[in-house]
Amino acid sequence: MTGVFLAGAAGGEALVKRNPRWWLAAGLACAVLATACKCGSEKEEAGPGTGGGGTPPLAEDSKDVDGQEVKLEIIEVLTRREGATTPQTSFVTQEEMVARARVLGGTPGLEAQIRWAVKPVGAHTGPSTPTETTGPELAFRGSSALPRTGSREPNPPLEYEVAATLDVEGRTLEAKLPPTTFIRQEEADILRQEYLDYGTQFQPAPANVLVPETTTLNRGNYSLIVEEKPGELDKLLRDVEAEVNRLLNDDVQAVAVGTLAPSPTSVVVSPGPSVLMLGPLGDTEPQGDDVCAGARVNGGCAGPIHAGPNRVADTRANNRGTRVSLPSIVTSAFRNPQRNKFIGSGTINSRHTRGLALDLDPRSLSIPGKDARQLMCVVELAGIRVAGEPNSFSENGPVTFLDCNDPAADHVHIQR
Repeated sequence: MTGVFLAGAAGGEALVKRNPRWWLAAGLACAVLATACKCGSEKEEAGPGTGGGGTPPLAEDSKDVDGQEVKLEIIEVLTRREGATTPQTSFVTQEEMVARARVLGGTPGLEAQIRWAVKPVGAHTGPSTPTETTGPELAFRGSSALPRTGSREPNPPLEYEVAATLDVEGRTLEAKLPPTTFIRQEEADILRQEYLDYGTQFQPAPANVLVPETTTLNRGNYSLIVEEKPGELDKLLRDVEAEVNRLLNDDVQAVAVGTLAPSPTSVVVSPGPSVLMLGPLGDTEPQGDDVCAGARVNGGCAGPIHAGPNRVADTRANNRGTRVSLPSIVTSAFRNPQRNKFIGSGTINSRHTRGLALDLDPRSLSIPGKDARQLMCVVELAGIRVAGEPNSFSENGPVTFLDCNDPAADHVHIQR
């Protein structure tokens, strides 16, 4: 959770902290209606932070001690996170949490007697280090007791209940932070926690967790994905798509349209370069009296085009103008570690968990002149041209490698 939680009469100020647009609207209302709302310099003087600095406490308790009110307040809670520009209270277990308290009233020195206790919430949350301490400040780290058995469901958040107590003249004061408001992981940190729990080589920072540009690239358990190189997964998909479309429109005009060829069997349009072990694949339909000299596959000519009886080249190369969009055939891209384990991946350091790989199944595409095996090879060749030969290959499932024209191949894996 980011931002500040303020209760009771300070609810309006909580909205100021959490929603700057509300603050602007409130300021305008104050100016027009001349009400007594707390707009302007008073709030600005409070300064940043979660509690403290003149803002109401996050939790408090007070007692009458010998006719004097003594109050115990928790005034601040935050995560020590490198690079954070605003106070954070979500966390992962490698980060230190800090809570601070103060005592109002009573004899001097009472703050040194504040006792802190940290309690994990739920069996999936491990104990803190330390579990107890004394003084005005608590600093601790959490731990995870989450299973690492693989799952299609998101993990629950780690969370802690924090309480400060103080004994004064036989009276006990207790201020307690509810875990659902403070010291509770948000979605981004729940996802980051999986990498810590699995001990992966790549450990994502907050900047590596983001909303995917293309929704089909997210095959994980969360609304967010992790990318070792932010934006690289979408770029990989777009680059492969562009190369696939080049391969589907790469026939060569051997004889200019309208030109007389040497004979009726002269090739006027020839398929482009060989597609892996399949040889050249045609992308053009004959026009005029030109003739398809190869087989017809899926309703389209799969070979060269001959001039036909009149010997005139009537056919323009690549006249089918085939264009495909690859997001619809993405079967896997980003996978969080728990999901990666669930589907049977052989490595905890899979490129999929780092946002550097995608799987494409082109068998559902309907392309004239191409069958499912040929399309598998077209996609694999496109991946080779984009990412290099070792980084594009056909598979069945997560660990069985096959030739692209093997009928058992069910996807092409491409990685950076």
